Amino acid sequence: MKSDILAFAITAKLFVVSIIIISSLFPNHRADAFSPPKHSCTSKLDYFLQLILDGFHKWDAIYFHFISINGYIYENTLAFFPLLPLTLRIISRVTYFFPSLWSLWVHNILIGVFWSFLCHVLGAIQMYKLSKLTLMGEYISVTSALLYAINPASVFFSTLYSEPFYSLLLISGLVWLAEGSYTQGCFVLSLTAACRSNGIVNCGFGCFPHFIFLINELSDIYKQKMSIFFAFFKVFEAVLYRILIFFSIIGGSLLPYLFYQYYAAYLYCFTEPKPSYLSFLTPEYPSQELADFAEELGVLTPYTVNATVHAVWCPGIPWSSYSLLQKHFWNVGAFRYYELKQLPNFLLALPVLILVFKTVSLFAKRAPRTLLSLGILAETEKQRLILPHIYHIIFLSLYGMVNVHIQVLTRMMFSSCPVLYWYCASVLLDEENDVFTRVARSRKSKSKKGIKIHGLDDMHHVVAPSTYPPWSSQRILLYYFYSYIIVGCVMHSNFLPWT
Repeated sequence: MKSDILAFAITAKLFVVSIIIISSLFPNHRADAFSPPKHSCTSKLDYFLQLILDGFHKWDAIYFHFISINGYIYENTLAFFPLLPLTLRIISRVTYFFPSLWSLWVHNILIGVFWSFLCHVLGAIQMYKLSKLTLMGEYISVTSALLYAINPASVFFSTLYSEPFYSLLLISGLVWLAEGSYTQGCFVLSLTAACRSNGIVNCGFGCFPHFIFLINELSDIYKQKMSIFFAFFKVFEAVLYRILIFFSIIGGSLLPYLFYQYYAAYLYCFTEPKPSYLSFLTPEYPSQELADFAEELGVLTPYTVNATVHAVWCPGIPWSSYSLLQKHFWNVGAFRYYELKQLPNFLLALPVLILVFKTVSLFAKRAPRTLLSLGILAETEKQRLILPHIYHIIFLSLYGMVNVHIQVLTRMMFSSCPVLYWYCASVLLDEENDVFTRVARSRKSKSKKGIKIHGLDDMHHVVAPSTYPPWSSQRILLYYFYSYIIVGCVMHSNFLPWT
């Protein structure tokens, strides 16, 4: 089954990449976007590759590509976390074998497209594994993986954005946790905080199993007949041990974020001369073109910082510098995006918010005791395994509606919330009543909808809108997925407002 999922994911990715390449051939919309000086083409092949890859190099992708080439030479680039550009920088330099054929500038984009392709395809396999480990049925697990491969944010999973890398790390970390490999799982989850800022909250996935362990240990102590003194000692020992684990997990998740914030401070807030042995941490001195562009943008470089000139967000190091930087350059903050002119972006985010609401409300309806008791009174192990995903999606959606540019919610939720795919899969298979409650049977000939998934042809069938009745919830859901893929690829690739 995994090989069929892999084949489906590769086919879906090739379809999306093809749309982006074709869209790259059309003239770009004149957008108010970050537009650093472009390199000069070194050959006809270099020019051709730059032409067909143009659609992969839009909006945030320009920032990630710029950072991977030049480092954090402009202060506004610090809003983009380092794991993706650092990975692209290393791979592109290690694999740059043919400098006479095309430039490093183009090669870096090629590597970025390949990396996103690889992460998204592998993420589909991991989604299947995670679904099985969360006690989902075979058909729900397969369908979740298929929907992951064709999610509405596919354009961002195909260009130089951090979503596919982040999502692969997140799902892989959750797989390790579900398999009982807590150290490996927590380590991988901590890496998500170096990829995207919302990765910090993933520490909750690592803490939750230990919270349940603590409750079980306290319950066992309560059931045992022992003296009050010895019982108190056992309780103290159990609580202290788990608290140390909680702090270790939370600290491990915060470390990448804190290191990055102090690195930003090192570049833009510390005015003392930087020691020579740390020169590798400082970007190369900008060319005259880059220096002129920095002046045009009104941004600092590490070489324009001095005793009287430093970044306005420096007082926030380390805790609030990121939010201050976002506020300074993108007007990000609580309810700052609630303007009448942003109504189209709210409408773009509406479908995913509806799906989030339906996911959470279904779980609350099927497992209210589990939801309200933090899993202590869970009726089934499956509910307990799903619960942290419910808390996670609630937090992300509420935070996103208040604090971020609302249109970002589509890619944020579909890259961060496996439970969203489980719910969507249950809609397609007409198993909404069972997806959050009943443990799947090991053998099942078909879904309630009468759909069989025994091979690649069946996979194409289950995600084909024509499989379902007109105006059914299944067909509407798939129309949402496919319309966002096609419209998103065309608009995003031509600098139209699809971010």
